[in-house]
Amino acid sequence: MQSHLGATYAMSAIFAHPAAKTKDKRFLAFDDGLSPMNLRRLFPLLFTALPAAAADFKKDIVPILEKNCYECHSQKTGKKKAGYVFDDLETLKLDINPKGAIVPGNPAESHFFEVIADASHEAHMPPDENLSSRDVEKLREWITEGASLDGKGPKMAPVSNAGKAKPDLPPIMTWVNFEGKKIKAGFVRLEGDSVILRMPANAQEVAYPMSKLDAASQQQAKDSAQ
Repeated sequence: MQSHLGATYAMSAIFAHPAAKTKDKRFLAFDDGLSPMNLRRLFPLLFTALPAAAADFKKDIVPILEKNCYECHSQKTGKKKAGYVFDDLETLKLDINPKGAIVPGNPAESHFFEVIADASHEAHMPPDENLSSRDVEKLREWITEGASLDGKGPKMAPVSNAGKAKPDLPPIMTWVNFEGKKIKAGFVRLEGDSVILRMPANAQEVAYPMSKLDAASQQQAKDSAQ
């Protein structure tokens, strides 16, 4: 209960933050809210990650990498930009460690995930495109579960898809509360009387009461759920 209240308070503070009235380019991720950098500084202790279903590397992750990353980062194309190679597992393993681009169990600290999930990141990937919310979610789940390449890591029990995001939603959407304040965040699912939103800065999930959103955003949440 305390975590839920803290997260709700954080979301209220985000919507109400005075940065909403600035046009400073540091707030690229939000129309009228906090920048990813300030979000990390102000609220890291208030966000509580919520569990998700298991993701299989070969079945779920390889197709995403092949479609969106191989062109610039694979042996297949002969391109290894920034040293990343996603179709050579021995090379990819070198980037999966507590200080690597992929931090097992922690998508918020994984540079790989950050540049994909945060459309405003200066090194956003893929360039000029956004992955679907379903693909972003699968990458987040895979990293959260340990970023295993061989499928031998622990798997979480399957969860129902009821209320979860529809396939191919935009990874980042604009939400407006009843005071007219805006924030950009990804839709995760509906849970009780709240909508679960994912912050682009750190991939954390936050519950926000549906009753505090304006009518259009309430409808957007309902339309986004399966």
